[in-house]
Amino acid sequence: MEMDVASPGADGYEGRLAPHTMSPPPPLILNVDADASTRALTSRILGLAGFQVREAGSGAEALALADEHTDLVILEVRLPDVRGREVCRQLKASPRTRGMLVLQLSAQAMAPGDQALDVRHGADGYLATPVDPEELVAQVQALLRLRRAEREVHTLSMEVARQRQLLDMAMASAADPIALYDATGRLLFANQAALVFAVRGAHDVLAPVLTLEEQEAKDPSLAPYFRLMDAALRTGEVQRGTFTVPTPPGPRHFDFTLSPTTGADGRVAALMATARDVTQARGEEEFREQFIGMLGHDLRNPLNALSMSAQQLRRKGNLDERQTALTERILTSADRMNRMIRQLLDFARARLGGGVPVVPSACDVFDIAHRTVDEMRASHPGRKLVLEVLGQGTGAWDGDRLEQAFSNLLANALKYSPADSPVRMWGEARERDVVLRVHNVGPPIPPEDVPHVFAAWRRGTRAVQHESGAPSGLGLGLYITRQILLAHGGEVSVESSLASGTTFTVRLPRG
Repeated sequence: MEMDVASPGADGYEGRLAPHTMSPPPPLILNVDADASTRALTSRILGLAGFQVREAGSGAEALALADEHTDLVILEVRLPDVRGREVCRQLKASPRTRGMLVLQLSAQAMAPGDQALDVRHGADGYLATPVDPEELVAQVQALLRLRRAEREVHTLSMEVARQRQLLDMAMASAADPIALYDATGRLLFANQAALVFAVRGAHDVLAPVLTLEEQEAKDPSLAPYFRLMDAALRTGEVQRGTFTVPTPPGPRHFDFTLSPTTGADGRVAALMATARDVTQARGEEEFREQFIGMLGHDLRNPLNALSMSAQQLRRKGNLDERQTALTERILTSADRMNRMIRQLLDFARARLGGGVPVVPSACDVFDIAHRTVDEMRASHPGRKLVLEVLGQGTGAWDGDRLEQAFSNLLANALKYSPADSPVRMWGEARERDVVLRVHNVGPPIPPEDVPHVFAAWRRGTRAVQHESGAPSGLGLGLYITRQILLAHGGEVSVESSLASGTTFTVRLPRG
């Protein structure tokens, strides 16, 4: 009997060898039927479809022939020695054969309850005989496809589990604390370093059941952490900050990063928190700043003595031309050193004392600007400085500190502009604040440097040719300027481009 049946190769079970490629062998099927003629017909159908076929005429023979290489068993329910249902149960119970598929055949239509019973004993499919050849091959191929898909899913699941295990191991052994929160801020995971971190005092960061509000209320010292966590969960933006926690050995300082993860709907689904203990680095930094402060303070006494001696020589007179020049050079250098020492002391106060100290009193900020510009004109002969003001600049500020800030901004503008170009300063009085701007042309600030302009110890590299040579100053002028403005509740910003030049903008609220 000739039949047109589909080849297993159409479903991925290729029984031929492609050129220069070793293909896997075709699936092995065990055909179990007590009727020899029916068994032979079924085996022929399967053979024409490209499958390997073994035959068994009894249950005992089927149990003996079935092994780990058998992919599928076609099992007639009625067997002379062991019922097909029992053969199926034993095949599925054996560790060697539990992975094979079983397709049961019956010459009589079975009730749904009987089919369900067969499934409970492990049968993967059921057909009533006589079986249509195409239906038989289609059913076999469908079961094999299902088994292949199950194996692929199992392989993928094992790989996912392996990668998850590696990720868990990596996170668990990370030196820095790591914690994972859900979208409500409840703790899902914390690694070992985070648990040690909690023992050090920041235990509420890892509270698994408290809301953000409850955790903040329980430990106000962690308020910056929880507030930024709330911002990260609401906005989906990364947040960074610091906090200090008390511990028996002493306070510990931490830098932390909160990284939210959004789902397909764009909402925050989880948040990962990482922290780094910076206590040692903070201590070293505070030591350096204390040392700088003490150094600046101790240098003032010998410098004052040097300056006073030079001033007495100048007042005494009777100096020849060379002696006069040397005396003036001493006084000029002493004045420059005095400004540098003042910057060091201001820096130390700002870093250790929480900001530059200011003593506000009634003054006119525009008068301070006029005075500062006049002094800069005197010290930079040949340079053009222009000042324009609009409105009344009265308010409550520390005049000496503002003069220091304006002097830093003007000196910076003079340094980074051509000698034949003007430096402009203009002010505008508004109802609630006063705005002053200092502008110069010349090489712009590189875009990558703009965010760091007001950082400590930074000196620009764009000075024009007339200012070339060894950099002067400590790189603290703009840092201190910003600290002075912050101490007044104000701010300073910068914009710089080749076309428009560089403009520093100061905003001072009226006190």
